[in-house]
Amino acid sequence: MDNTYYILAKEQICVNRLHVCTWEFPDESSYIEFGMEFPNESFIKDSITLYLATSFIKKNDSVSCLLKNLSDRDNGRFIFNDVVSGIDNVGEDSRDGSILKFEKRDKLTILPCDIKVNDGFISFEVKKPNRYEGNLYFRVLIKLRKGTIAIKKSGIAQTSYIYDFKINETRNLPQNIYDLKKNKGLELCKIENVFCLHAVPDNFVFSFIDSSKLKNIRKLETLAFQRYLPDVRGLSKDCYNIMFLKDGKKDSYSFFSMCTEETIGSKQIALAIGMNILCSLLFAFSSLRFVKVPSIEWYYQVPWEYWVALGILLFLILYLFTPLKRKL
Repeated sequence: MDNTYYILAKEQICVNRLHVCTWEFPDESSYIEFGMEFPNESFIKDSITLYLATSFIKKNDSVSCLLKNLSDRDNGRFIFNDVVSGIDNVGEDSRDGSILKFEKRDKLTILPCDIKVNDGFISFEVKKPNRYEGNLYFRVLIKLRKGTIAIKKSGIAQTSYIYDFKINETRNLPQNIYDLKKNKGLELCKIENVFCLHAVPDNFVFSFIDSSKLKNIRKLETLAFQRYLPDVRGLSKDCYNIMFLKDGKKDSYSFFSMCTEETIGSKQIALAIGMNILCSLLFAFSSLRFVKVPSIEWYYQVPWEYWVALGILLFLILYLFTPLKRKL
C-alpha cells in the first residue's frame, strides 16, 4: 500500500503538529488517524479547507470526525498524554467544539470539520470559532478496505510488514496530486512536527526502526483505546504494542520501520505432524492387503495403533480448520 501523503491548502497554513496513528488488524479492516494542530491566525476568512491527498483514497471510503471522542477527559489524556484538568464548550453546544485544559501543556481547542471524500483526496472544512483558547485542532479516522496498512511481504518462515510513510514528499509527485494542486490553486502546508504512531499485535517483532526518530515503544492501553474508539473491533486485551516516532523542522518527512511475524506457528507444526501420520498410515494400510484373512472383517484386522493414529489425525484436522474465537 502506498503511504505517501500530502497536506495542502489555498492559504499559507502552518501545521504545528501532524499526528498520524495506524491501527493494524491483520484479520479485519485496519484504521488510520490524522490529527492537525494549527494556530488561529491561519483563518483569513470565516473558514479554511485543508486537503489530505493520497493514492488509495476512494470516494466511498469511511472517514469520520473525532470531535465527540476527544471531548472527554479520559480520551484526551489517552491521546495527548497529559491529564485533562477541564473541558469547556466553544459554543452553546458541545458539537461546536471543545476547549481542553491540560496540566502540563497549553490549552487546545478541538473543532469539528466538514468532510468530503473524493478519489485521491479528502477535504476538511474548518470554520473559524467565535471563541478559542490555545491552538486549534481536528482529528479524523479513516477505515481502510484492505486488510493491512503496511506493505506485506510473505515468506516461508515469516511475513514482513513494511511501514514506509512519507509526508509532503515532492520528489516523485503523482500526476493526480499535481493536477489537484494546480486546478484548485493549492500549496503544500508547512509542517513543523510530525508524530507517527503504529499500533501492531504483540506477536509482531520490530525488526527495523530508525533510532533517530524513535521516542518509545510501549504496551497499548487496551481499555483506554476501546473507550476512545468503541466502534473499532478486533483488539484483544493486552495483545498490542505501540511504536512512537517523531521528527520536525523539515519540508518533507519520511518514517520507515519494519515488523516481522513468524508464520511457522502451532498450526503449521500440527499440519506437518498430520502429514507425517497420513503418509505413515498410507504405507501401513497398503501392507494389510498382503495379510488380509477373508473370513475376518477388515476392520478387525487393523491394529489398534492404526486407530490411535487415525484419531490423532482427525483431531489435527479439526484443530487446523476450526476457527478460534478471539476474546475481546
